[in-house]
Parts: sequence; C-alpha cells; structure tokens
Amino acid sequence: MYRKRSAALAAALLLSVAVAKPAAASGTEPQAVGTPGVVTLITGDQVVVDGDRVSSVRMAKGREQLRAWRYRLDGHDHVVPQDAVADLKAGKLDKRLFDVTGLVQQGYDDRNEPTVPTIVTGANVLTAGVNAVYIPKAEAAGRWRERGSARLGAEKTWLNGRVRPTLDESVKQIGAPKAWQAGFRGDGVKVAVLDTGYDTAHPDLKSVVDTSADFTGEGVRDLDGHGTHVASTIAGSGAASQGRYQGVAPGARLLVGKVLGEFGGREDWVLNGMRWAVAQGADVVNMSLGGGVTDGTDLMSQTVNELSAASGTLFVIAAGNYGLRESVGSPGAADRALTVANVTKQDKLNLTSSQGPRLGDFGLKPEIAGPGTDIVAARAAGLLPEYAVGDSYARLSGTSMASPHVAGAAAILAQQHPDWTGEQIKNALIGSSRRLPGISTLAQGAGRLDIARGVAQQVRAEGVAGFGTVWGTTESRREITYVNSGDKPVTLALDLEVDRKNVLSVQKSVTVPAGGSAAVTVTARPTVQTAGELTGVLRARAGDVVLTTPVTGQFNGEKRTLTVKVPPRSGESFQSLVIVQNERTGQAFGDFTSTDSLSLTVPSGPYRVLGLIAELTGDNTFFAQRVEVAGDTTVDANTMAGRPITVGVDDPDARSQLGGGFGLLSDPDESGPLESAGILRGGGVPRNGARLYSVAGPDVRGLSLTNLSYFNHPWALTTVSGAGRFELGETYFPWTTDFTGGYTGRLVGVGEADRASIEAADVSGAIAVITPKNWDDPVYPPGEQLMSGVELLKQKGARAVLSYFNPTIDSGSAAEPALPTGLIFDSAELRRVQNLMAQRTVEATMSVRPNSPVAYFLGQEVKGLPGGYDFKFTKAGLGRIERRLIDTMPANTYRFGAASWTVGPMRAGADVESKWPQRRTDYISPAAAVQLFDAGAFLPDGRQPYSEITLPVRLQAGEKRTSRVFAAPFGPELTTPPIARGDDKPLPWAYRSRDRISLMIPMFSDSDPGTVSYFDPSHTGTTVLSRNGKEVGRGNDRAALGTFDVPSGAGWFTLAAEAVRPTGNLTPALSTKVRSEWRFHSRSGTDERAALPLLDIRYALDLDDHNTAHGPVRGTVSVAHQPGAPSANVRSIGVEVSFDDGVTWQRVKVAGGKLELPAGTTGFASLRATATDVLGNSVTETITRAYAVK
Repeated sequence: MYRKRSAALAAALLLSVAVAKPAAASGTEPQAVGTPGVVTLITGDQVVVDGDRVSSVRMAKGREQLRAWRYRLDGHDHVVPQDAVADLKAGKLDKRLFDVTGLVQQGYDDRNEPTVPTIVTGANVLTAGVNAVYIPKAEAAGRWRERGSARLGAEKTWLNGRVRPTLDESVKQIGAPKAWQAGFRGDGVKVAVLDTGYDTAHPDLKSVVDTSADFTGEGVRDLDGHGTHVASTIAGSGAASQGRYQGVAPGARLLVGKVLGEFGGREDWVLNGMRWAVAQGADVVNMSLGGGVTDGTDLMSQTVNELSAASGTLFVIAAGNYGLRESVGSPGAADRALTVANVTKQDKLNLTSSQGPRLGDFGLKPEIAGPGTDIVAARAAGLLPEYAVGDSYARLSGTSMASPHVAGAAAILAQQHPDWTGEQIKNALIGSSRRLPGISTLAQGAGRLDIARGVAQQVRAEGVAGFGTVWGTTESRREITYVNSGDKPVTLALDLEVDRKNVLSVQKSVTVPAGGSAAVTVTARPTVQTAGELTGVLRARAGDVVLTTPVTGQFNGEKRTLTVKVPPRSGESFQSLVIVQNERTGQAFGDFTSTDSLSLTVPSGPYRVLGLIAELTGDNTFFAQRVEVAGDTTVDANTMAGRPITVGVDDPDARSQLGGGFGLLSDPDESGPLESAGILRGGGVPRNGARLYSVAGPDVRGLSLTNLSYFNHPWALTTVSGAGRFELGETYFPWTTDFTGGYTGRLVGVGEADRASIEAADVSGAIAVITPKNWDDPVYPPGEQLMSGVELLKQKGARAVLSYFNPTIDSGSAAEPALPTGLIFDSAELRRVQNLMAQRTVEATMSVRPNSPVAYFLGQEVKGLPGGYDFKFTKAGLGRIERRLIDTMPANTYRFGAASWTVGPMRAGADVESKWPQRRTDYISPAAAVQLFDAGAFLPDGRQPYSEITLPVRLQAGEKRTSRVFAAPFGPELTTPPIARGDDKPLPWAYRSRDRISLMIPMFSDSDPGTVSYFDPSHTGTTVLSRNGKEVGRGNDRAALGTFDVPSGAGWFTLAAEAVRPTGNLTPALSTKVRSEWRFHSRSGTDERAALPLLDIRYALDLDDHNTAHGPVRGTVSVAHQPGAPSANVRSIGVEVSFDDGVTWQRVKVAGGKLELPAGTTGFASLRATATDVLGNSVTETITRAYAVK
C-alpha cells in the first residue's frame, strides 16, 4: 500500500517520541534493524541510538543544564538542542544536522565517522565553489560555543551528506534495438557518469570512455562495482558477452567522474563532479546516486537547477530506493532533473522505488520510470561476488539501474536532434513514455521509458501539468505545448485521466501544424467540495501517436489562520511545541515557539491541536483540543487547568531515572491508514520539585496518554535531613572505586575546593560541598584540581564530597577521588543547599551502591488525555527477568547497557549502566514490550569489541524468565530472527527466495537463545556453498555472509563457514575460531523469504561470571531448527571436548540433553558438536577456545 507521509512533529525533552505506521517494503535485499550506537551532533551532544531510532540523549560537557527537543518527522527521529532552535528556524542550519535517523543511515554515527561533515555556504557559493568543513566530534562542543553562522559570514551551514549509489532483456523492454535499427545509437553524444568510477580494464568499457576524473582521492578505479555497472548500462559494448549485454546507447562517449568512494561519497565531491561534467561539455549527466529526502531546496538540487539552466545539459537522476510516498531524494528532487523510478521487467513497480510527490510542495517527482530490477551489466573485476553473473557481469537492482537506461535513451535523442536542449530531450522522453496500468502517477510519473516511440514520433509534448500545492478556489492554469516536426498537420484528441473529477478541464482536441506548435491549457477550478489531492495524466492521441503528460496537484481550499495560545503556568515561558493534525487525512505539521502563542496556516476542516509547554521552572504541561476550522480560529491551551501526572512503584528504594517518558498520541482512525502524530516528554517523573501536568482533553477517538518510565535503585542518593527533609534529584557517581556504604555528616561549604577555602573550613566528619563562585557562569576547574581538593579534604577528615556537576570529569576516567564524591546535575538544587547552610547547620546522608539490583521498565496507556493521572505499579503485577551480565571484556574498557521499550507505537529508551559482572532483576509491565537490551564495551580508542542484544520480549504479570548475557560459548546464532526494516516481516538468518540463497548468520553470539550478536566487523572468514557436491558460491571476506544464485529445483546443499577474530576482542580470548558445516535440503520457492532448515547447536554451561571453569562443567546441549524452517525430530547429537585447541578430542556423554564436561588443567576448552535430524539435515560445529579453564 501507499504510505501517507506526514509532516508531524513529535517532540520530547531529552527522550523519545511517536511513531508512524509500518511502511511498505524498502529493499529487494532487506536489511535487519541495526545495533545500538552513538551519534555526536554538531553541538557536541551525543545521541544514543538503537538501530536508527533515538534511545536517549547525553548533553555535552558544559551543556548539561541545556535541554534538547526530540521529535519524529516523516519516519525520522530528530534531536534539536534548545540553543540550535533559533538558527534552525531561521534557515541558518540544515535540518539534516539534527536528523539522527538520517545520520545513522548515512554512516555518520560515531563508530563509522569521526567528524561532523559540513558545507558552509555564502551568498555566492553556487558559483564560487564549495567550502567543506569537517569538525572533529571531540571538538564539536567547543566549536559550537565559538560558532555563529552570522559571525562567520556564512548564510547557512549544511550537512555534507553522504551520497550513495542508489541488460539484454531491459534494453529490449525500452525499445532500444528499434532505435538502433533507425540509425540512432547515441553516436558522438557525451554522457557523464558521476558514480564510483569504472573498471578501466573491462572489455565492455575499454573503448567507450573518453576522459575521467577523480574527486574522492582514491583514483578513478572502481572499488565498489556500482559505477562500472551503471556506465556499461548506458554505453557498454557487450564485448565480454559477444554483444548480449550491450548498453542502451553503445555509440555514446562516456566521461567518468568518480564522486563516490568505496564507502559512499560526500556532497562536496558530487558538487565538484557536476561542475566538471558541464565544463567537459557533457550533453547528458547520469547520477545514480542520492542523499536524503528533500524538498528540492538543498544544495545539490539547487546546483542541478543552476547548471541545467546555464548549460542546457540534461541531468538524469535516480529517484532513490526508500519505497515510500514523498521519499524522492536529493538531487533528484531538483526541478530541472529528469528523475527516474524503478519498474521490473514485467512492468510492475519495484516496491523499493521512491515515490512522489516531492516533499513539502507536492512537486511532480519522479517524471518517468525505467527498468531497474535484476539488471545484468558489467562487473568490476573481483567485486560484487554475491551478485555475480560469471566473471564479467553482475545482476543489480534499484533506481540506480533504471536511471542509466533513461540516460542512454537521452543520448539517442541527442544524436537524433543535436539542436535540442536538455529540457527538450527531457520533455520528449516523458511524453513518449508508456503508461503502466495500476501504478500511480506519484510512483511512475508519465510512465515507463519507450525510446522506440520517442525516436519514431514526430510530435512531442513540452511541459508538465504539475500544479503543486494550491490554496483557495482561484482558477489556475498549466500550459502544454505540442510540437510537430513532421510535414503534415496532426490533430490530437485530448483526454484527462485523473482520479478526482470536476477539478480540471482541457479542450477536446488540438491541431498541431506541420513544422509548428500548438498550446493547450489545463485549467484547475477547485471548490471547497473538491479540495484534496489529484493525480493522473493528460493523454493526447492521433493514430499511432501517443503522448502522455503527468498531472498532479494538491488543492487545499482557502487559507485559514489557526492561532494557538500556550501561556505557561509560571508566566515565564521557555519553549513549546504545537502540532496540528487534520482529523480527515491524519496529516500533521507543527512548530516551536518561544512566546505564548503560535499562528499556523491551515485549510478549513476538523483539527486536533496537541502541545507540550516547557517552562524555565522545569514544569511541563501536555494539552490537546479539537477544533473545527471554518475561518480564522484561536485555541487556548488553558494551561492553568492542568493537573499533576505522577508515577510510582511499590519499592521504597526505587527512584525515577532520566530514561523513559510520557507520550501524547493522536491516531484519528486507530490503526487505520491515516498517520498518527504525537509528542513525548522525555525523562521520568521530576525529582527536583518540577512537575509534569496535563490538561483534560477532548473525548475523541484515538487520543491517548502513555507512560514509559524507568526506575532503579540509584548508585548514589543524597538526602538532606532536618526540617523540610528532601532528596537531591540526581547524584552522578561515575567512579569505578568501590565506595559502597552510607555517609552521614554536616554539610560544610569549601568553595571551589581550592586550598584556601578547604583550610578555612572545619570538615572533620563532614560532607564537603563544592560550589562555584558565580552560579550564572560557573568556571569548571580541571579534573585534577577536583581530585587534589578531594585528597586534601580526606586529609582534613571529611567523610564525603558533594560538588556541582563538573563536565571535565569523564565516566571511566583514570583519575579517581580519594573520597566518595557525588556530582549534582541540577545546579538549582545545590544552590538550595548552599542557602540552607547559610541559615543553619545542615546534615545529609549520601548512600552509595555499586549496582542497582533491580530495573523497572514500566508502561501504561490511558485512553484520552485526563486532567492529571497517577500511574501506579506493583511488583506483583509485573513480569520479571533474572538477568546475569557475565564479564569477559578486555581490561580498560567502558561497559555499557542500554534498553528500549514500547507501549503500542510509543517508544522510550534509557542508559542502564552498571559495573560488571552483575546479577539484576528486571521488572517489566505487561503493557510494555522490551524491544532491546544491549550490553557491550568500548575500548579506549573508541572501538567496540563486542556487544549482545536481547530479542524483544513481552511478559505477563508474575511471569519469570532468565537471561545470561555474554555467556560462553560464543558461536553461530539461528534463534529468533530480526525484523526486516521496511516490511516488518521476519528476516531469517539464512533463507532462499526463488533461486537465490541469502546468508547473514552471526558467528559469535553468546549461548543464550534470547540474545544475539550482530556481525563482528573485526572478524574474517570464508563461505563455501555447494549443491549436490558441486560448488555454487564462495565468499572470501566474511563467514556465512552473502547472496548466491543457485540452480533451479531441489537439491542437497552444504554450507561451510569459518570465522576467525582477533584475540583481543575478549579477555580471556574466547571463540578465536568458529567453523560450522551445515547440510540441508532446499528447493526453488517463491519471492518470499523461505527460511532454510539449518540446525542450531545451543549450550547452557555452568561457568563462573568470567566464563571460566573451575573443574568439571555440567550443562545442557540442545538442537533446534532455524525458526520458520520446516522442523523434524533430531536423530542424533554428539559432543567432543579438546584442551589443546583441537589437536586431540575426547567424546562427552550426552543423555537427555544433559552433559558433563571433564575438568581441564589450565588454558581453554574447545567444543565440537555434530547433530542430524530424521530428514537428513545436519550440522558440525567447532568452537576453538569455547571457555577458559583454571
């Protein structure tokens, strides 16, 4: 189905947000939901993500007291720090700088990119060149403090986005052989290919490339394979296939500009390549590449428009492979680009093809479709082994493959009509395209490319009937001109084929004189009753002449001003977010405001107004109203009517933490096709006196308030005793030293912990309080000064220390204090303590523990928006997981844990940091699904040697489970598969689709079937796939990873995978080599992903908290089939153990799945297991150094 993209803003302070409904499939070869990571923003703030969804936000040093808005827009999570809002609204900052989902998808997470890549533009950037600035992420916060686009003389700071690469049957499909027969092969036409370079030695390209240039610094040689494939689709000679895989325009001359490297490219590379292509005299430029979804105002799209107008060059650009409505990427969103969709060889829409309209203005994109599915073209030597069709060719799919078909066709027309401009060629290709039934204009444009018709027809249409977004009922017009290059007049019958009647009109026919032209006008006369979207085509026919002009428009009716008043409770506003949602369409839009009102332009109709008011006091207020807009309308949030929202659990030691949040969701048709919109206020129940409120909302369908809270026993808790006893909200305690215990004493101020202040104070038996001289502009002394001050305080007899939060102190820092030292996040709380000390003697207790023994992941949805609500939870009403974190990480690593959980479509996340090893009880609300618990470690150089992710779990009240994270042995994983991003269906670890086998088996997962480790990027390995004893596929880079074409029909297959990883990944170095050999039966199937019947060996061994055995080891071994595959009873299972890395083996008795492994001396134990089922499927799995022995 088509997915309606919404302009909904769903925002939060420091955390999560509302989600849109599932999208259509996003890839022929689906990708699994990714693993967690960190994204550093241009402000220096860090966003913790799971996959490409935001889990939590960590403000940078010196910015801890700032807040960040989080919202979800068009399926992407954004995080905007409060001090970036003004420049963002003013257009001085590219919104993609804060699009976290987009940053992850572009590979700009911290694991893959050490800088924040930007382009800084001034008034003359399009003609003066590109100023690329790469900001080291470690310096981002400092650079941001010194920044100011205006101060730097720049008009705007853009993200220097990552740009990625987005024939025998398809050449015939578009009619190219008929054009060749007519004498048009693109002879002499210059076509620039801006891509990944080309294989200079490939027979199909040796004689067709006139010149080349590299803009990546890698040299022009293709290190990816994409550019070679694209170039040969345009003009390849077919020499390596005796002409079978010839390009569309084999007479064209290629100009190859390498603008994409082995791992993609930067926008500045592409911009420079575009200018080079025009300077070289290119008639056509093919760009099978793209960045993120855009409205056409981005820098690359603007440059396409400028260069097209100045040179007459035609830019043919891939639409993109997002598979969604309103998902055409840059630079394909440019007005002057000819943007290409992807259809199959059966003239069906490929579900990955990006669809229009253009984001934001209902612009007409794409204009044409081309064959782009399973396209066979030249293969760069040694590359794309998983897509190989012999040594010289590869089969690829995507709009990247469709675009060069159109570019080749453009070269043919350029030869036929050397006097035509690029715009004329574009119009001729659009008008002569073949309309495909059952596919929307928003997906195919005018239709599929038909170059045979384009060459043969002597009449062409110029212009498109894209009305864009139209306000009011004023008549509007679009002119289409028909040009006749023949020697006889042609009378065309005109017919509008559109999906909304009584809006458009056109004359019934037009006569185009010989050698002349005639114009017709398509007139729109919208009314209030006919408001809405319109798509279709204008068809012009005269015998064999068929011309197709795409028609689109969004007719909104009269403009209305909707003013929303958002007065804060305190009378002193901070920032607010208002979302306005149309009840009929689900479409939503919104904006920030720093005043007490916001005015928005909307069409007439019924609306829901949602909002979150965030105040300087820390108070936050949700509100929702319904309003019928027939004229200019004002809505008042009625903030003072709000009542408190509270959360509690029956554990007196539990406290709300920063994770989680409270969500307000509006879903007008309750899980129907309309988009939902929502807001999430991130963080738990305030612990510093600030309050969360809600104003009672309207009684409407699909409105709900959701609580997503995270509680635990804090590592450090400070309680000020005496009259008016209170707790300090957050006491940060990042030290590794074990200070477990309770510390009670008088509170004594010691200034900034300078020697003079300490010497002047009586701190014996006291808790020293460190405060800045100037609260409005605190100076943060170096961490060494704090440490030396704490050392002096210890010598003076102090028991503990409280300090204002010092951002120069890192978690895991080598420097450790001599006394337990709590850092207070909220400066207002410490100022309160300082004021109390000035009035009387104040006593406090600081309690410290190494770990929280519990974690509460709570969630509940309440229908409607009540005026305040008390969310109450009891342990008896929760499910629980007894979780064991086993420590096998290298020394000097920073351990981490992160969780995300959902209630309905709302998602929240939290850092769950702990000291390892650890045993903890996780309590989970029945309404909440814990989607992910991730744990791992980072080395000092930033590398992540290992991580494990639990699979999604939902528990009932009283239900109990166990979880062993990082439990040895580490080996292949074939338990519950991940969900494919795009179609939300299971993505088996090994599956067959027709006659293609795809593998993505993790080779180093721990032994708990409820957890999985995604691919370890540091491992190397081999994969060999055989059928009936004959090798049919091989990969020499990674084990059990790749896609292989296999012969049709049924057969017995053998999959041999061997993986090796560095010994430093774990301590002790476990699973240094893993080898598995599977034998299984498989037959040809459908396009569905059919799981292969691979067997999975699963161990559960009684090892200590460091995966070490201290004598004989008892445990269990079991065998399971990959989920989703045909299952059968297990016939046999055998286990062997080796204490000399596999030189010699001892058989181990297995009875009823139970086993006892003999004691080793020192070193390691390796395991080898063999299993067979009654159908003949089998596996032999060998794990070298499965566990340590002492």
